[in-house]
Amino acid sequence: MTTKATLAERDLRYQRLYEAMQAAGLDAMLVAGKGHWWTGRGYIRYLTDFHLWGHDGILLIPVHGEPALTLSSHAVAQLIARRGWISDAFGDIALVPRAVTFVKSRKLTSARIGVAGMRSIIGAGVLADLRTALPQVNFVDADQLIDQVRMIRSELEIKQITELWDLSKACMERFVEVITPGKSGLGLAAECSRVALEGGARDILAFISEQPGRVEVPDDTLLRCDDITRYHMELCGPSGHWSEITVSCAYRAPTELEDRLMESELRAYAAIRAAARPGATLSQLAALFEQILLADGWQLGPAPRHFDFHGQGMDAIEAPWFAPEPEWGASQSWPLEAGMTFSYHPNRDVRPLVPWGTGINEDILITPDGAKRFSGEWDLRWRRM
Repeated sequence: MTTKATLAERDLRYQRLYEAMQAAGLDAMLVAGKGHWWTGRGYIRYLTDFHLWGHDGILLIPVHGEPALTLSSHAVAQLIARRGWISDAFGDIALVPRAVTFVKSRKLTSARIGVAGMRSIIGAGVLADLRTALPQVNFVDADQLIDQVRMIRSELEIKQITELWDLSKACMERFVEVITPGKSGLGLAAECSRVALEGGARDILAFISEQPGRVEVPDDTLLRCDDITRYHMELCGPSGHWSEITVSCAYRAPTELEDRLMESELRAYAAIRAAARPGATLSQLAALFEQILLADGWQLGPAPRHFDFHGQGMDAIEAPWFAPEPEWGASQSWPLEAGMTFSYHPNRDVRPLVPWGTGINEDILITPDGAKRFSGEWDLRWRRM
């Protein structure tokens, strides 16, 4: 049984958004949506509780007055209206005419309107047409505003993510149960996906690896199962939230270096969870990871571009995030707040060379006392097969 969002949850999310809008001097928001796995779907799901598997949309949220949605599918717009969070929903291939009608009907033609999704979601042509049709409106970038609102998870969201992690672990335990030499990656992924879909998952992304440094989408290749076989799954659950989880099945004894690196990274993870309190920053946590590896005698290679941490909620990647390479992720090293959730997967190119890295990857919740693992006691070490 999955916990469903309620109208009380809707009201809580909207009230937090209204307060942020008023603090920023906005009269309304235009929230852009796109049925994209990684980013763009989450804004609409967060504010409508509807899983947007495709299509583009614009959601108008005035500080005073009822919200309204236009979507590039009439059928889906009606489904959203029946969900109950947004009753004024309209579908048309052309988004701008109805969005303009909504703005005019709510007497916002001279308003200051924030646009959520201005940088990466709303189409340049759509925004240009809105500006032409509404020349007195002051459209401003409101990406950061909505990101800051939704990055703090409600109690209901935290419960939903915890339930998603129970499902995610069940998927990976199924992988460990059924993996045998000669099975195909597709066959194994199907076994895991069946568990996920029966549990209400909406989207599944999977990778498999039997060679260090080489990660593949599962295909019909038959697995050898004579070294390390690693399976990684990113799952969008019934509530629209995402998880990331990895299991590494060891068909040989890990080398001394592999075990040593595993212990170093587990120590770093424990230290980071203790330090991940409100007020700390992601860059500080990344520095702590490196400090522990250096203290354990590892030499570090160039700073990677891969995220050490990124926010994760109803988009697979949300703000804030951090990557060690300068100017790639450091600008998003915002102070932590209780209620933030992150995908945790720092790693470094180390010397001496290690055949297989650890593959440590899971999700954490920031609390007043440090970070809490959504996985509970999930074993991050090698699965000895």
